[in-house]
Amino acid sequence: MAGDQCSVCQQNVSDAENSTQCITCSHCKRTFHTSCLQLHQLPQTNESFYCQDCSAQHGPSPTQGLSTTSKTAKPSGADKQIIRKSDRQHTKLNYADMNEGLMGDEKIWEKIINSKQFAVDPFKRYDGTQVTIDFIRQNGLNEPIVFPHQAGLDMMMPDSNITVRDIANLVGLDTPVDVIDVATQAEQPGWNMAKWADYFHSEDRDRIRNVISLEISGTKFAERIRRPKLVRDMDWIDNVWPTDLKVNEYPKVQLYCLMGTKNSYTDFHIDFGGTSVFYHIISGSKVFYFIPPTPTNVRKYEKWSSSPDQPTIFLGDEVKECYKVHITAGHTMIIPSGWIHSVFTPEDSIVIGGNFLQGYAIEQQLNIYELEDRTSVPQKFRFPYFLRMNWYAAEKYGRLLQEHPEQVSTVELRGLKRLADYLLSETEYLDSKMGTPDKRRQVRQDIPSTISDPVGLVKQLSSNVEAALPTVETPTTKRGLKVKLKVQPAPKEPPKQQPRLKLKVKQVPGRPKKEDDDFVYDDSQYFDEEIDEDVLAAEDDDDEYVQAEGQRAAAAKRPKPVSSTPTKRKHSDKKTHHDDSSDDGLGTSTVKTKRVNQKNAGEAAAEKKNKGSVKQRLLNRIKKK
Repeated sequence: MAGDQCSVCQQNVSDAENSTQCITCSHCKRTFHTSCLQLHQLPQTNESFYCQDCSAQHGPSPTQGLSTTSKTAKPSGADKQIIRKSDRQHTKLNYADMNEGLMGDEKIWEKIINSKQFAVDPFKRYDGTQVTIDFIRQNGLNEPIVFPHQAGLDMMMPDSNITVRDIANLVGLDTPVDVIDVATQAEQPGWNMAKWADYFHSEDRDRIRNVISLEISGTKFAERIRRPKLVRDMDWIDNVWPTDLKVNEYPKVQLYCLMGTKNSYTDFHIDFGGTSVFYHIISGSKVFYFIPPTPTNVRKYEKWSSSPDQPTIFLGDEVKECYKVHITAGHTMIIPSGWIHSVFTPEDSIVIGGNFLQGYAIEQQLNIYELEDRTSVPQKFRFPYFLRMNWYAAEKYGRLLQEHPEQVSTVELRGLKRLADYLLSETEYLDSKMGTPDKRRQVRQDIPSTISDPVGLVKQLSSNVEAALPTVETPTTKRGLKVKLKVQPAPKEPPKQQPRLKLKVKQVPGRPKKEDDDFVYDDSQYFDEEIDEDVLAAEDDDDEYVQAEGQRAAAAKRPKPVSSTPTKRKHSDKKTHHDDSSDDGLGTSTVKTKRVNQKNAGEAAAEKKNKGSVKQRLLNRIKKK
């Protein structure tokens, strides 16, 4: 390397004063001092190294997840910018080489996972008898539930010694199967169960592959399986979809067999249509990485899933909390609607699972459906008959609210209000002047033939929900403060005064008492909702970041002030009280300035204290809106 220069410091690597360990990029062949790159771990002799410029195209070097950026990339002076980042280490990955047919690092996912630190699993473990449909009616299904054993779940599963070859014989050797190449996360065509069984049981597998979408309903294998009773009680396919249609036409998503080889990985995703999922490990084990579906996290997920940089970003690095949950053979788990998750397979595994829409997550299901619309998810990867299922749900709940309104929980009522509004907006496309012909045709196909007056149905549903909501008890299971806003009549004098809206914060059981019982804010709205402090804090972080960026940009554009001679202060002829401050002749006063500074410092401290109050932050947010 005599005569070569370090691409960072531009010094000859052969100079005695700069003698240090050097490294050369495998692609561009440029040489670097390891000290200039701040590499703390060097690649092994059989591993490649790519510099920062080349890693975007040719994938990360083994050291990149453990090193900092080069000195030349650090902002300084006027070029400094506000940078938001998590404390987790970021390991970049890229599929370019693999998509071009080159051999990629098949164990890249294992390396990435092992380089991360995840939050401790906070989810409760339950006995099957503890979580019933009545439990869900009262508490909702808001976070993953883990059952360490089958007792009390009223379900039937295959023996733990069943093999992939046994499964192939039961579902049919010629049955097509979608196989995923783990390194590229891409589907590979041309596989059936016979070929998959040969691969799975081979001792010399050429690639790491995974099967996650083999639907087995109606097969001999399905005859050996009965889903947990809790799932059967919630599933709209069993409770909403017409029984006579289940013979030939219904969403076939209730039973899947997942077969993953060691080191398989499925990247972060939300299950289609916002469906909930049940998951039972027959053999092997799985590691889940969960991101809560807060509004901020869902926005980040949508941006990530639509970004061309998705292959180079580990989504768990972009959020505040990512929980690791390890479940093994015999464990059963239920994943609620909307939870963002990825799955790693540390050993060969066979899993039985299934998806279901349900009445305790209507709003979240519609939100995810709209997200899929915005991100143009192909129809193949969406919940079949989603809107038709929701029309059937509206029809059934409409009858139930008329005959037995006491059987509909508060959680369901709130979701039904959202459902009625959504379906009413869909009926606008029945007008020949609205939307495209394809959209109008699709809306007509989604509405079941048994519903003769769809507009009347959803209007009646909305009316029944409005009538039932005030009579039910508001649940208090959500974390955070309960906020109730009530409009008070405006006084007659002065006549133009706006109504006063009183914001009263009630204490939620299980949370420490907060200061400031209530405060008043003028508005003309009324709402009653739960405020999640974590969501509020995350949104405040976003606002502060955007505000800081805006201030920085404005400061850069603002012209520099022109200096001028200060005007002397004019002294009044009137007598004033004695002031012990000294005048410097420039219109300033040393003692007064000191007092003003002290006053400003006190106001800043008070402002900082108020800003830290949950209620004050909530008030600031209301004012913004």
